Amino acid sequence: MTGLVIASTSVLLLKLSAPEEAGTSSAALQMSDGLSNALLLAACGAAFAGLGGGAVGHSATAAAGAASHAAAFVAVFLPMAGVALVGAWVTTRVRAP
Repeated sequence: MTGLVIASTSVLLLKLSAPEEAGTSSAALQMSDGLSNALLLAACGAAFAGLGGGAVGHSATAAAGAASHAAAFVAVFLPMAGVALVGAWVTTRVRAP
């Protein structure tokens, strides 16, 4: 999915940039894309692991920890839902020519 979005964003960015700023703008776009992906993945992965989401078990003790496993999934899905909502909100600014 990121490849589809970054390609169309790059085309728009290059269209809107001055010719002498095209390289700098394209590099900044790719750096911000990679950095935001890495930071969000690291933060959600740390929250998931910290809340016991990576532990797998089939015993009675695993059932007792089911609430913490649910919290681990919530800790991942809520930020991702927030990112999706921000993306949906940003699209409201797009106007037809």
